[in-house]
Amino acid sequence: MMMNNIFKRESCVIARLFLCSFSMACATAHADINFSMQAEAEAQNTPEGWAAVELPKNLPAITAANTFNITDYGAATTSTDNTAAIQAALDAAHQAGGGMVIVPAGEWLFGRITIGSHTVLHLCAGATLKLLAYANQPDHTTKTPYITDKKGATDIVIEGESAETSIIEGQGGPWWDAVEAKESGLQRGSLIRFYQGERHLFRHFRLQNAPGTNLTLGQSGKGGHNTVHDVSIYAPASTASDPSHNTDGIPVWAPYANIYDCLIDTGDDNVVTDSYAQYIHVWHCQFKAGHGASLGSYTVDMHHIIYEDLSFDGTTAGFRLKSNTDRSGDVHAIIFRNCTMHNVATPIQITAWYDKVPDSPTAAAAAPESVTSTTPRYHDILIQNVSVSGYDTKNSNDKNYNGIMIYGRPESYVHDVTFDNVQISHRNGVRLFFCKDIKFINGCSFTKTRTNQSVSATDADLSAVMENAYEAAYTWNGSTSSLTPAMGTPQPAATRYYNLQGHSHSTKPHTRGIYIHNGKKIIVK
Repeated sequence: MMMNNIFKRESCVIARLFLCSFSMACATAHADINFSMQAEAEAQNTPEGWAAVELPKNLPAITAANTFNITDYGAATTSTDNTAAIQAALDAAHQAGGGMVIVPAGEWLFGRITIGSHTVLHLCAGATLKLLAYANQPDHTTKTPYITDKKGATDIVIEGESAETSIIEGQGGPWWDAVEAKESGLQRGSLIRFYQGERHLFRHFRLQNAPGTNLTLGQSGKGGHNTVHDVSIYAPASTASDPSHNTDGIPVWAPYANIYDCLIDTGDDNVVTDSYAQYIHVWHCQFKAGHGASLGSYTVDMHHIIYEDLSFDGTTAGFRLKSNTDRSGDVHAIIFRNCTMHNVATPIQITAWYDKVPDSPTAAAAAPESVTSTTPRYHDILIQNVSVSGYDTKNSNDKNYNGIMIYGRPESYVHDVTFDNVQISHRNGVRLFFCKDIKFINGCSFTKTRTNQSVSATDADLSAVMENAYEAAYTWNGSTSSLTPAMGTPQPAATRYYNLQGHSHSTKPHTRGIYIHNGKKIIVK
């Protein structure tokens, strides 16, 4: 499935040569450009059985006649607002049936702009599109993205010459301060968001200090077939002394996306798939600060997602699936593989309780909710060839920081999750609640560094590293374990009694003690 390294290096060389052809355009404004999509097609890396992500098509040949430099429309580095000039250049490209808009080297202040079909927005080396300062924004209550597509626009490219030299700057600091101050009516648009059109490409630039999310793909299942590569994203971590807030790197809300060779260091999810994300392939990326490779919290109609060949260094989470009963559904065919994690607080977390897990699984079991179309149903998840090490930090609430956490619901168990050759070393151990058919195979191992306890393929089960478990069944390297109470669909709350250790009784117990029954505390004397 994965291309070999030699092929990948050759593709990168082609891409660099291709980008060099833009140097004349940046220098002379109207030079002919050899625009090609060949390198993109060669690097697609489509998983077996999936349809390929469609790349932009029917782009015009780039000539002097359809190359538009923003300076020809009045943009100047001395201007306090170049929005009108940049928009005029984009509109000229749209009216010409497509073309290239060039942002030369320099710093260009701008507000909200829209891009039409068959347009290439090219940032030269040394070019910075800089969002108007918070104080100079017309209002703070409009969530419209700053760079977006005209309604229904298709086949758009936004590109730079490298992720180090072509920059879109969001000046987000005052926006994050406004979040902390709970400013009334505050809305923060994404730096880039394309809503409905298809076949969009984003490459070779840097997004930094976004007011909110950075590069959002699609909306409610519309706007599919997106490709993102060689994009760097930066905002201060959520744990920093001056943090950013909700600065997701790449949220995906539509089907068919390739995301690769990106470096994301931000204050929220690095890459996150949300409702209607299907056939999403993310590979060969570096994640630093952020909340990891995420799914959710909105997980309606989400399936066929692969995260692979990723490195995590200092993220708060690694692989994280999260949702709740008002925003989910059938989530399946999820793969997370060939990844390394270092100093990650929560390497593997699958929870159907967003944003706070129950204080007591016994209380949750005593009051299951009715199953609806939006009940989380997680199944058929593969976590393969993953190595985790380096996290040994004591937190005020250690139960939320575990090597593995799976927390289903009493009315909807997480099931059929396979850990294949997963090696974890973490301060804290394993927590399993409301789950079944959890399989650990092919030499999985786990070391709980807080207590210097380990389990390996030769051990019978996870008991040495188990922090807590409730209604969970798993197979550990060939040995089956079932953690009471009994598995299966919970009995109605009116007929179950739970003691404080989590064991259940189908009828009122005769042994003295405190029990939970129908969501209430019962004392048996």
